[in-house]
This record gives sequence, C-alpha cells and structure tokens, in this order.
Amino acid sequence: MNESDEHTQKILDAVFDENISEILAEMENSPKKCEFLTEKFEITPNDLDEKLSFLMQHEFVGKTGSDSQAEYSVDSEKLAKLMETAHNFENVDAGLAKMDGYLN
Repeated sequence: MNESDEHTQKILDAVFDENISEILAEMENSPKKCEFLTEKFEITPNDLDEKLSFLMQHEFVGKTGSDSQAEYSVDSEKLAKLMETAHNFENVDAGLAKMDGYLN
C-alpha cells in the first residue's frame, strides 16, 4: 500500500467511524448548526469539533462561524469521489488477489 492509499484509507476510516458517520449522515442534505448537532448527539461543541477535525482538515467537512453559532456541512461531491476511488481500489485489490490465486 503506497502513501496515497494509506491517506485514502485513513479518511475512509474516519468517514466510516460509527460516531462520525452518524454526524455526516445528519448533514447529508443540508448544513447543520453546531447547537443542533451537539444536542442531537449529546456531545459538547469541542467534542464535535474534535470528531470532525480530521475531515475538516481534508475539506470533506466545512465549518463556518464559531462557537454555538457555527454551522457544519459535508462536501458531498468530494465524499462521492472518495467512495468511488475506494470502490475502484477494492476492485483492483480483489483482481490482484484473484490473479495471485491463479498464479499460485
């Protein structure tokens, strides 16, 4: 696995983390206020920021404003491209494993 694949895997791990994926699903159709998300998931604004920080750093999640007035959103297009890349990677990986099986 090269560095790019490892980077993609780390992002996928974050996206599919059970705590984070629920938050992302909530923001799927529209941006959500910090206050709404913290109440719904019973976490503090700092915890919310911490959970989403890696995805914000890689621009899969956006944040505007600050404190309880902050609003979070998901870049659905970027997330869809990541999922497509991951799917293609799985197909290549499965193909290589199958080919390796024939060769051995």
